Amino acid sequence: MNNEISTTVTPNETGRIEAFSDGVFAIAITLLILEIKAPSPEQIRSGLVEALLEKWSNYLAFFIGFFTILVCWINHHYIFDQLKKTSHSLLLVNSFTLFVVTFVPFPTGILSEAFKGGDLQTAVQLFGLAFILMASCFTALSMFVHNEKGIDYTQEQLNYKKGIRRMYSISIIHTIITFFVAYLSVTASILLYIALFSMFLFPVWYTNLIIKLQRNKLDNQITEQ
Repeated sequence: MNNEISTTVTPNETGRIEAFSDGVFAIAITLLILEIKAPSPEQIRSGLVEALLEKWSNYLAFFIGFFTILVCWINHHYIFDQLKKTSHSLLLVNSFTLFVVTFVPFPTGILSEAFKGGDLQTAVQLFGLAFILMASCFTALSMFVHNEKGIDYTQEQLNYKKGIRRMYSISIIHTIITFFVAYLSVTASILLYIALFSMFLFPVWYTNLIIKLQRNKLDNQITEQ
């Protein structure tokens, strides 16, 4: 009798990974509101409006953190919608992605406090570090989409998967450049992060744009020949 335990993971649907991941996303996004504490009775008696306005940095942290985790979930859903099989490597990369997601509230809170006064440059770079990790995770996940074996795809589908990989590869370059731009201008760095938000918020649109640009480049090369 062979008692050896197999270390391979049988190809399967990704439902369990997505269900577990959605739970982590839900908890991470819910924990953000817990950082906003109700004013104390003394603060309420002295002036509720003033007490609420004093917590503006907490509201900012919730806003930034919510939408950061939201775009993470959107891209996670987008990538897994393209995957048909699981593997042990995919489980590990997805686990690290969830680790980054749970890390997001920390730099977000520091950034919001820095807006009140402090070392804003370091706070922006710490937030940028989270974005670099995020872009790296989604790039790694997109590699599974691009290199998925054992399934017959049309050429159009393969081009789309290639476009997904390229979009996330661009996001890594974008985040690294933005990280160093903060040394020169914090404002410019923040604007670049907002632009990156748009890429992560509309991944389908950006993927189609990349595919269109690739086709135009190929058509121009053919025309020149």
